[in-house]
Amino acid sequence: MSKVVQSAFVLFVATMASKVVGFLRDVCIAYVYGAGVVSDSYLMALNIMTVAFMSLLCVAIQSTYMPIFTSVEAESGKAKALKFTSNVINIIIIISLGISIFGWFFTKPIVKVFAMGFEGERLALTIQLTRIILFSVGLICVTYVLKAYLEIHSYFFITGIMPLPYNIAIITSVLLSKVFGVGVLAYGTVLAFLLQMLFLVPYCMKKGFKYKFVVNFKDKNVKKMALAIMPILVGASAYQINSLVDKNLASTLVTGSMSALNYAYKLNIFVIGLFVASITSVIYPVFSKLGSNKQIKELKKTYCQSINAVILITMPIAVGAFILAEPIIRILFERGAFDSSATAMTAKVLMCYCVGMTACGMRDITVRVFYSLQDTKIPMKNSIFCVVFNIIFNLLLIRFLKVSGLALASSLSAILAVLFLMFNLRRKIGRFNIQSIVKTIFKTGVSALAMAIVVRLMFGIVSQFNEFIGLFVSIGAGAIVYAIMVLVLKVDATKYVVEKVSNKIGKKVSS
Repeated sequence: MSKVVQSAFVLFVATMASKVVGFLRDVCIAYVYGAGVVSDSYLMALNIMTVAFMSLLCVAIQSTYMPIFTSVEAESGKAKALKFTSNVINIIIIISLGISIFGWFFTKPIVKVFAMGFEGERLALTIQLTRIILFSVGLICVTYVLKAYLEIHSYFFITGIMPLPYNIAIITSVLLSKVFGVGVLAYGTVLAFLLQMLFLVPYCMKKGFKYKFVVNFKDKNVKKMALAIMPILVGASAYQINSLVDKNLASTLVTGSMSALNYAYKLNIFVIGLFVASITSVIYPVFSKLGSNKQIKELKKTYCQSINAVILITMPIAVGAFILAEPIIRILFERGAFDSSATAMTAKVLMCYCVGMTACGMRDITVRVFYSLQDTKIPMKNSIFCVVFNIIFNLLLIRFLKVSGLALASSLSAILAVLFLMFNLRRKIGRFNIQSIVKTIFKTGVSALAMAIVVRLMFGIVSQFNEFIGLFVSIGAGAIVYAIMVLVLKVDATKYVVEKVSNKIGKKVSS
């Protein structure tokens, strides 16, 4: 088994564990608070942190820190690289403290930017929770620096499971908040981010990290990092604007719309984060090496194989989730304050997200190819392109489909984004095996359709006795049918996977 496959598998296992606990966190919130004022307010407070910092600033920090650290270590030695790391951490803490203080005094306008439709109790509670949670900014940013440090040293498993202490702390806070008040949610969230950061510290020390109190804003590497962050922020912020627009429009709808959008979105990114992210995180270094060495022919081949693998994996999940959306939501969330009306609303949103699930995976892979070719302009243009069309689709579809229209708009803009990226990739590197990708989409689509028919029939029969067993049996039967169909239709990605497994087994037998 190659190092790339091993790393992907390790990251997959770690991510799976974290995603399961993260899902239990969402189930806990849904059980205790359902789809109402408290859940809307708390999820919006977390959304502000996610959009403004975790998915934007932190990702930019991590992306720029890694190559600069590697460069400093190669040119000046590890001691200089560690000093640079400490300097970055200290500067982040100082700036973050200023952000937190600023946020304390201007919490209301900040919340209104993210939730323009919140009024009365929902607005007041969101302000209260956000004001406290904003003090997590420094903790989150430092965590991502430590995460980058560990990934430089190939500690993928540790960085993969780092959300575990965070999610466990959030679950504990949610349960305690029912007894001691909603304020516990905010303080518990700050503690959760602290525990997540502290979880990484021993492993960083094990890999030679030594903290030093040094603050030098004039350091050339810090300046270089600051300049490099800006274009990444522009590109990454466009995707966050999409999320911001969706949440803002959802806040103008009936109470519970925000929660329904959030729960369905979490299930959608569960698949993307679990399967697609495991592929992209490991394949990106391969793309980078091929791109830097100008091995365009091999890059094209690797790109097509990666895209086909994503299609093979996500297509049946998207179709299955679309067919079984309501029973899935009911079994996962419908308990406590989360009633049947919340289930119906969330299921419709999930169905609309499923439309673009495969496209999202394809988009993430394609963007990495552009980055490997040191082209950040086209992905940035694509991000702006997505924002424009997402807003247009939002305004058109929300009139007819309400909150479900927001999810469908995201799916449609993701499909257009893939087409835009692939068109520009062909112009940049020349013809690649687009026929293979089209054939894979068609064949997996046919296979998923056959699977859907079996799933629907099996669920209709077995669910009459027990819905959970019906869901389990129908998913199992559907997986078998899908596997048989893709083998019979000779899907390219299936052949590739079978060959790899066969070769591995053959080597073990011969040895």
